[in-house]
Amino acid sequence: MQSRVQEPEFSCGIDEAGRGPVIGPMIISMVCGNSKNIKETGAKDSKELSQNSRLKIFEKLKSDAEIILVRVIESKELDLLMEKMTINQIEEKYALELIKEAPYDIFVDSFDVNEERCSETLSRKSGKNVICRHKADRDYSVVSAASVVSKVKREEEMDKIRKTFEGVGSGYPSDPT
Repeated sequence: MQSRVQEPEFSCGIDEAGRGPVIGPMIISMVCGNSKNIKETGAKDSKELSQNSRLKIFEKLKSDAEIILVRVIESKELDLLMEKMTINQIEEKYALELIKEAPYDIFVDSFDVNEERCSETLSRKSGKNVICRHKADRDYSVVSAASVVSKVKREEEMDKIRKTFEGVGSGYPSDPT
């Protein structure tokens, strides 16, 4: 495990929601800006926040973050990609798309069991300074913000599905049947 890197004044964070669903898309988001301003929105790991809190933070982020980018990978696209790629390779592909737009160093909630390999791969392929850490959504405000954005956007996508199909829960296998 790598040691914690101090979050600089300006940075970007990347996190996802919907990595293991049976229904609905996977969302990968990047938030960039002044770390202090982003922290003041109350952003933290989206799993620790109520839906209402996530929505309030998301609204604050719209004005306090410099950049918010979201990639929605629909379930049909995920199915096609998974015929040729692992879920980690898919997440790497979309993270690299976001990283191209990053004006600062990037912190990523590591999708690879090996943080160092994740950091080295994304840095090499992007030509930028990328730091992957497990639980980065807990330790870095910009990743916390990306966690909130991804979760809010996934909930919006699931709401669209629920309008068509009654009884759909969160889309994860843990939903009651």
